[in-house]
Amino acid sequence: MSNLRRADTVGPSLAERIEISSGAQLSIQSLIFEGVEPLVEDYPFSDQQIIRGSFLYDEPSEYTSGREIDVDFEYRSGSQLFILELDTDVRSLDSVVQSLTEAIPQEFIIYRNLHAPEDALWSFLEHADRILEIDILDEGQEVPYDEVEGVPREEVIGNFAIEKAEVGFNVEEHSIMVRYQGGDLQINSDWEYGREYIIQIFEREVLADA
Repeated sequence: MSNLRRADTVGPSLAERIEISSGAQLSIQSLIFEGVEPLVEDYPFSDQQIIRGSFLYDEPSEYTSGREIDVDFEYRSGSQLFILELDTDVRSLDSVVQSLTEAIPQEFIIYRNLHAPEDALWSFLEHADRILEIDILDEGQEVPYDEVEGVPREEVIGNFAIEKAEVGFNVEEHSIMVRYQGGDLQINSDWEYGREYIIQIFEREVLADA
């Protein structure tokens, strides 16, 4: 699972600060600093820096000694996209994020939500080659986007809030399946660059003008 958020850093670069970071519930294990190679047309963040790393998070518990969880993270300076990668369910992602921001010196903010405009999310999904599922919110109810009573499908697209979606992308001979729900992306692909390809489309369509 990839949990997507926006982040903001002020003053010295995050790269300069994160290397000396530690916290009571968190310890940085690895860091990689790299540029980005555009995989999609008209990619707007080709000069950004990507920081990838991992940390151990000590999840507290009232009844047991707690557990140690491996968490991967990624910060992309141009789009200000912050990604948490977890293979383990945790009680609170916000607690994980709070521990990380406390461990890094001040002036690095990770927001609780992605704050993605709905029309931009629709634009991202419209680049898919296959639509398996798109559910929207209609008067508080979750319904398929092409079954909204009294509203043509073309008027639903771009205007209704997306609750969840599952779509497929084809890149040459490769297949990429993407599931989106509430700021989380699940990306499955037989292509080693499949995840980066989807992230770049997401940055271009959703974050470039946000």
